[in-house]
Amino acid sequence: MKHARNGGPDIAFRVGRRVVSAVADDMSTMQRVGAGVVAALVAVSPFGAWNKVEAHADPIVAGTAIEVGPFDVTVLRAVMADELGSLVPAPGNHMFAVVADVVNTGDVPELSSTLGSAVPAPEGVGIVALDPFAGLDTDLGDDGGTGPDAEPSASASPDEAEEAELPSARILYVKDATSARILNPGVTYQIALIWEQSGDWEGDEIPLRVLELSWIDESRLTLDNGYWLPTDLAFEGPIKVKDNRGMSEEGQS
Repeated sequence: MKHARNGGPDIAFRVGRRVVSAVADDMSTMQRVGAGVVAALVAVSPFGAWNKVEAHADPIVAGTAIEVGPFDVTVLRAVMADELGSLVPAPGNHMFAVVADVVNTGDVPELSSTLGSAVPAPEGVGIVALDPFAGLDTDLGDDGGTGPDAEPSASASPDEAEEAELPSARILYVKDATSARILNPGVTYQIALIWEQSGDWEGDEIPLRVLELSWIDESRLTLDNGYWLPTDLAFEGPIKVKDNRGMSEEGQS
């Protein structure tokens, strides 16, 4: 699915001119000048800046396939679990996963991270934020309080996690809980996009967003050419969450 931008500078100019004409009869000279300036600004503004007002996202419905760049993605469910594969949360937290069937509909293999870039971490549901100081203590030559006697780090509250930068998902194959890296053409994969979630969060559904992936033949900003770029919001909707905490790993898939 492609979300095309509506209109353009010419349309904006005509609309702006009609607005000025419709209200100009009862305006003073200064008011006419002000309205003309507004119309001119509308006409020359890049229409990307107006997408937030006019943006339209199609609904995400569990069990229904959506087109995301080179992938057909069917979101199946969302799950909370004590741990997923080798991914173990900090004390007091748990792992959170969005499970989906994915088919690469293109002709070449694609990185799973391409799909991951189109599915940002859900906001406002206690996803643990990135640590801006991660690795700094290691660079300085000490253990940074991560030794066996160190106090566990505090769990992020939902408000703190929403304000800070949220991480990209870790992506695993559901069948064997191994890291998913390559998605080959024509093969259906069941994957889990996984984040760590604060144990403080309570709820039975999460707001999921999926961005459009646009193909870039030639980049004007970087030396990279031929890649998929996440752009506008394409799909969004609530997904029910199943609480599998306390269950064995066999019951989490």
